[in-house]
Amino acid sequence: MRRALSLMVLSALLVQISFAKDRVTAPEGFAWQEIPELKTAFLIPTNWFFKRNELHGHPAYYISKENIDTDGQFRTGLTVIVYFKKKSVVEYAEKYIDKLATQYHGEKWAKEVGSLKEFGLQSKHAYPDGTGVDRALMVANPKTNTLYLILFESPEPDWDVAWKTGATIVDNLVFDDEI
Repeated sequence: MRRALSLMVLSALLVQISFAKDRVTAPEGFAWQEIPELKTAFLIPTNWFFKRNELHGHPAYYISKENIDTDGQFRTGLTVIVYFKKKSVVEYAEKYIDKLATQYHGEKWAKEVGSLKEFGLQSKHAYPDGTGVDRALMVANPKTNTLYLILFESPEPDWDVAWKTGATIVDNLVFDDEI
């Protein structure tokens, strides 16, 4: 939810995206959060929070360690924003990540999973209250012209522990490529 003042690449870890029909039993300490309108599911750690709302007219979903409703923001968690019917979603996603990588001297990666295309970047950010790390991922579905912006973020001192949880969430994202 907080955005960067400066970026520095830490590492590029690949994400495995599953399809809805391939979903398995949630790992211990996690539960599945179904998003029926998207035919999507996200893993949520026990004692974390889930919130959905709209952000600039787009569906937005948050999985956070902190309660957004009481704190007004979170420091550790995942944001997913869905953009429907964007033209040329693959080109848009690639250019978005290219722009971040160029602007902030980041390294990027790209990967295909079935019909879905993903483009990503992991970055370090300086904030007034400390340094944070986030991982930005754009997942484009050219079959439906749907674009998913996926961000996992955490304060830098907590990143190694937080990313273990974040990697479990991100590595197990479930999408139906018909939506």
